[in-house]
Amino acid sequence: MIRTMGAASARSRPLRCDGAGHKRATTIAIRALLPFVALAAMLMPAHASDLYGPFGPEGPRLREQLWILPSADHGYPLRATVFRPADTPSVASGTQRHPLVVINHGTSDATRLAVAMPVYYWLSRWFVERGYVVVLPQRRGHGATGGPMAESIGTCADPDHVHSGLAAADDIQGAVDYMSEQPFVTPGEAIVVGISCGGWASLALASRNPGNVRAVINIAGGRGGRPFGQRVDAVCGEQRLLDAARIFGGTARTETLWLYAENDSYFRPGLARALASAWQEGGGKAELHVFPPYGSDGHHLADDRAGWDIWGTTVDSFLTESLSKAPVAVLAPAPDALAPAPAGPGAPIATAASDGETRAP
Repeated sequence: MIRTMGAASARSRPLRCDGAGHKRATTIAIRALLPFVALAAMLMPAHASDLYGPFGPEGPRLREQLWILPSADHGYPLRATVFRPADTPSVASGTQRHPLVVINHGTSDATRLAVAMPVYYWLSRWFVERGYVVVLPQRRGHGATGGPMAESIGTCADPDHVHSGLAAADDIQGAVDYMSEQPFVTPGEAIVVGISCGGWASLALASRNPGNVRAVINIAGGRGGRPFGQRVDAVCGEQRLLDAARIFGGTARTETLWLYAENDSYFRPGLARALASAWQEGGGKAELHVFPPYGSDGHHLADDRAGWDIWGTTVDSFLTESLSKAPVAVLAPAPDALAPAPAGPGAPIATAASDGETRAP
């Protein structure tokens, strides 16, 4: 049994995916967008569906723009950052279609309500330079999106990694579905990427085999790592996390790529390998890569330009192979039906390390 807290009262506190949280410098461009986010909240119409779409003009950096997208709860639309590649000059503006990437943030419990819009600049730029439209939704319970922390079910002593992941996947699916309908997006070809708890949420989505998602990339994914600022490698309900990976893998037939580093202080290499093995035991496809130590903490593998030289070739090869395969119809039941829901609402759980405000030029 993993000792997760020093006192009984602490063990009943809400679970976090990280302990102390990660602070990233908020970029100038995102700071400029925050007043628009506040204004959008004030101007929200009676029907949230009337609000969905772009809000404000594109910025000069990678055509950066604020969008508002549907979540699993229409009372709390998702705020999102959208980056777009330049269209070919011979194609009329707004008519050229590009493949879609939806990048999903982690969570710092200490700052989740005040966190800026997710950017992951270098990861986003990598995809934009390869012709992808990049969407970074901010899930419910975070920053400008606000609302309840729907993906927080259970406590550190009694975590529910399955339903917490599925709740986050609900928001991701809403973003994928809406953006896939845009005239500048190639429908049915979405790639879903997640970092830390966003990686876990993306794996939860893969377990549902959505027809418009071709592949999932999990970067340093997991839940319950370093709870409440504890020692490196501590994980809330580690065995339950492994069991959840096996449940998800039992229904997932979507291609998945798993990227970790040897010096990840939240989800150690041994745990990453065990999670991938559990996923495969369930029947899922998991291509795992554990890279050499990266920087001071490999959990931030996607934060810097230098990361391109570490994972870039691997991701390129994975996408080329995955997209060359014909989509496979899946009849397996979703994990929602395999794992009973909690008897009642649990205490809020904050999830996932890394707030998405990565270093930018």
